[in-house]
Amino acid sequence: MRRMMRRTVEGLAFAGGVALFRPGTKANRVVSRQLHEVSKRLRWAGGRVQGLAYRVRGGHPDPDVIDTVLADRIRSSIGPLEKRLDIPHVHVMVEDHVALLHGEVGDAVDAEEIERAVAAVSGVRSVESYLHVGLGRGNTRPSEGHAAEQPSAARNRLIAAAVDAGAPAEGAPRVVRAVLAALAERLPDGERHQVATHLPEDVRAMFAPPRRFAGEGMTPPKTVEQFVARVVSTTDALPADRAEPVIAAVFETLRSLVPEEAADVAAVLPRDLKSLWEHAGASS
Repeated sequence: MRRMMRRTVEGLAFAGGVALFRPGTKANRVVSRQLHEVSKRLRWAGGRVQGLAYRVRGGHPDPDVIDTVLADRIRSSIGPLEKRLDIPHVHVMVEDHVALLHGEVGDAVDAEEIERAVAAVSGVRSVESYLHVGLGRGNTRPSEGHAAEQPSAARNRLIAAAVDAGAPAEGAPRVVRAVLAALAERLPDGERHQVATHLPEDVRAMFAPPRRFAGEGMTPPKTVEQFVARVVSTTDALPADRAEPVIAAVFETLRSLVPEEAADVAAVLPRDLKSLWEHAGASS
């Protein structure tokens, strides 16, 4: 590289000095191209050296970034993995450096691979995964076209209730999943299992607490205010001013789907949430 620069400088001197720098001359254009090429190669070499030094030092992106920047970093990081696994793009949100993941994957192995990849991104404190195994029987990968399997009547009812209460139609499935996951997390294992046995498979998959990876996640909500905040924080598809009516509508519909378990669910909920569960839809 130094020899190249020296030859260029010697060429300048040999060609006639200041006349070369007169704009518009052929000599000026030749020298400008040579200088541009040398400058480009020097910058490229410098970048290679910096990158090598960065890796040797074990460097990684600044973990102290705002949540929106971290969410973009996660999306960029897992893009190649999504393509390799042939799954739809994972919906990523970040709340206080906790990565929240929604989406469909082919199997539990795919989910774990995505979760581990997200946990390894610099700046991620922990991962809460709502990834759903939904590309199995009857469903297809993105490269194979659209899914063919029809949703259950129960799932349709839950989504319709959320939309009627104010959730946007395109984001309603994520909203319902967020509400059901937050409720499932609040219930003891035994009661959660009892409720799940009364639900069709596609709703049962939504009625599951998030999988946590790489540290602690968020504390399960105890009050209606906390429950609303939790649902809003785990999906950007729900306007905050419509959150409580949407949650109440989903609760009311779920209650009608599992009438045998409604009283048992109420018995294990904190007082504030118990009231919302029992009286959701009572005034409508």
